[in-house]
Amino acid sequence: MRTIVVAVLGIAIGVLLARSWYVKPAAPDPIQVMVTQMRTHAVIEHERQVAIWYRACPEVPGVNPQIFIAWPARLSYQLELADVSLERDGARITVHTRGIVPVEPGVPTDFMDYLSSGSLFTFANEKDLINQEIRKSSPLARYLSAYFLLRDASLKTEFTREIDELIRHMAGALGVPVDAVDVVINQPEAKLPKLPGIALCEGSTASVNGYPFAKLQDQFTVPIRFEPGSGEPGAAVHGIASVYAPEPGRKPAPR
Repeated sequence: MRTIVVAVLGIAIGVLLARSWYVKPAAPDPIQVMVTQMRTHAVIEHERQVAIWYRACPEVPGVNPQIFIAWPARLSYQLELADVSLERDGARITVHTRGIVPVEPGVPTDFMDYLSSGSLFTFANEKDLINQEIRKSSPLARYLSAYFLLRDASLKTEFTREIDELIRHMAGALGVPVDAVDVVINQPEAKLPKLPGIALCEGSTASVNGYPFAKLQDQFTVPIRFEPGSGEPGAAVHGIASVYAPEPGRKPAPR
């Protein structure tokens, strides 16, 4: 009897082993494959090149000088895909992601340009005044990074387009028919940091890519609301900023 039981068990185990060896495993769920691949990509990045310029009139002993400041900045943003989720309804795929976040902007101060108009009655060191403005560049760039994230609708459009193309490429490789891709970016309400103080000249504004974003009011720097990409008349470029790497030993001409 024991021999019969051992023989039956041996046959059963042999059949199971043979089945596992010859039977092909079920095809993986294509949606799960997409999710895994998107998480492998980890992060989508986007950059904005901007130029900032303004006229500063710092309070100094004697006659206050006028200093024209111009510098470029690179505003950077990321969208992590670590917790992305996908839903499929026929040939329509819906993608859910976390929100876009700004990262530390790039401010190449080597490309900062300035023109200073002083006088014999300005009792202040010009180099110290310029260094004060250079130290304000990074806080200003962080403020603008947050502002563009809050106000620039095209920023979200750029990330949506990247995800849409990524899904369509994956679906094509997996043979999954896709007629539409809906991207839902769960963007939390962004809060603007405090606008750094700038010693703007009376009646002037600070501009980014031609959009005035700050002005002097009652001796305080106050923000100006603008809609990036709106084309509104008040946001038109009224001048050209000269932004370039200064040559060694070159002294800016008085303005």
